Amino acid sequence: MKPLEHQKAALRAVGRIEGLSAEIELLKDRLAAVPLWRPAAGLARQCDEALKMIRGIRMRLERNLVVTVIGPSGSGKSTLVNALAGGDDVSPAGRQRPTTGRLIVLGAGGEDAAELAHDLGGDSVEIKAVPARSFPPGLCLIDTPDTDSTAFPEHIPALERVIAQSDVLVCVFDAENPKRRDHADFLAPFVRRFDGESLLAVLNKCDRLDADELRSRILPDFREYIRSAWKGAVDQALCLSARRHVREPDWDPSAPPRHDVDQFEELRDRVFGPAGRGRLVIDRRVENARQLHAVVLGEAGRELAADRETLTAARQTLGRVLMDAMTAAAAAVRDQGSVSGGSLGAAVYQRLCMRWIGPVGWMLAVWTRLVAIGSSIAAMLRLGRSSDGSFSSRRSNRSASAGAIAAALRRYRLAMVGGWPEVAEQLVRGRFDATVRNLDTAATSAARFEEQLASLWDRAIDQEVDAMARRLGGVWLQSLINTPVLGILGYIGWVTVQTFFSADYLSGDYFLHAFWVIAIALLLSFFALQAIVRMTASPERIMKRAFDRLQKEVADLDGLAGHPLQTQLEAVLHLAAAASGGQASA
Repeated sequence: MKPLEHQKAALRAVGRIEGLSAEIELLKDRLAAVPLWRPAAGLARQCDEALKMIRGIRMRLERNLVVTVIGPSGSGKSTLVNALAGGDDVSPAGRQRPTTGRLIVLGAGGEDAAELAHDLGGDSVEIKAVPARSFPPGLCLIDTPDTDSTAFPEHIPALERVIAQSDVLVCVFDAENPKRRDHADFLAPFVRRFDGESLLAVLNKCDRLDADELRSRILPDFREYIRSAWKGAVDQALCLSARRHVREPDWDPSAPPRHDVDQFEELRDRVFGPAGRGRLVIDRRVENARQLHAVVLGEAGRELAADRETLTAARQTLGRVLMDAMTAAAAAVRDQGSVSGGSLGAAVYQRLCMRWIGPVGWMLAVWTRLVAIGSSIAAMLRLGRSSDGSFSSRRSNRSASAGAIAAALRRYRLAMVGGWPEVAEQLVRGRFDATVRNLDTAATSAARFEEQLASLWDRAIDQEVDAMARRLGGVWLQSLINTPVLGILGYIGWVTVQTFFSADYLSGDYFLHAFWVIAIALLLSFFALQAIVRMTASPERIMKRAFDRLQKEVADLDGLAGHPLQTQLEAVLHLAAAASGGQASA
């Protein structure tokens, strides 16, 4: 690849890798926000580990291709490494177990091999130079300790490091004992990190088996077994005889190869082919990073899908319990609480006097002021005076409805405490922490609900009083009530003006009688208005209408709004929905 093209490919790869890292970081942050959901902690740690591996891929983006060969004792792993390296003794092979006790890095030497050895832990790594004529440049081939030797537990940390540094993983199985469950199980957590092209399953020593049986039964069974054990991570399994490709096979005269079935050249091409082509190495590393990303998101998706149905049911049950509790509380307001009739009447008259004009409006203003003075005196004695000395309907209503709110809160608490065990058990089945069983959550909900209900009830009362004042302050009603008084005033005024200009002055008795007529008409009109107000805007009617309004709005109340439990439940369900949507689109 030309240098410029290589740089462009590397730049594009950096962008893709950073994008994958950003998505995992976002998932990690969202998992950190739901600590009550127990799987979140483990998934967040997986995110950390995947980010560490992806950053490692990013750092070695332009280094040599790293191919690791791993297998149990007796599988011919070291023989395969020697065959690939073009020698017989590059990596120790023989009957002594383990034949490989350290990580052996094979390559042309140089800075990349030294950096790789340092990253893998210098004390446990041996670097061996391989002649360039038999080994392509740009490649590091690693032979690993046997996965089933007595010293294997000591080698696990080194194996985990080398797998994390690898671009291609070649997993060797013995064709004479291909279904090694211990070997497959050990590799299962690691193989999921590799893209299909970067993972090779090799069935070695195939020349020791009957060709027909190998083709018809052993190889198909092995492929099915390995796909099942690794959940489809590997694309295919290669069948080969590594011993055939070393310089001195040293066959036992009594047991020569039984056939020529061998895919060694295909393996060699898949291992060595990308090494001299920088873009393929970069692409392979990007695909491995994408595979790590897919593993993390897939694991999170499976965990979320496992609990989605249970947590959805828990959310529905919680909604039902909250609604029952709110309905019971609203009923308590209707049954137990009432705003005092005087307070509501004063509130209605206060708003009416701001709308009415004319003689009856003046009378209404005087009456309202008298009522306000009395209410203010009572307020000073009970609750204290407002800063401007005016009547405060909200304060008076809140004081008068304190008993109703207390009764509503008691019913709300009882409903929440009664329904909470069912909600808590569903949450625990959805793997929420067992602390959700604590009834403090219901208590917290009740305290918050008290504030919400009191505010909503006061608002319902105020809105209903305003509605009543608007209906009673209509132009048609004002005209009807004011007409008698205005008619008498008009007639008296017309007579007075007419006699004034004719110099026929009226007596004082006339004006005294006129005053009483006007007063009587005004009182009768005001009485009629009071009767209408009493019939249409009585405290009982306002209470009933306010309760109807409260019932319509009570669904908006939520004592758990903003509570960590509900916030985290909604966050987990949102993640589950997003994961389900992502899998469907994939």
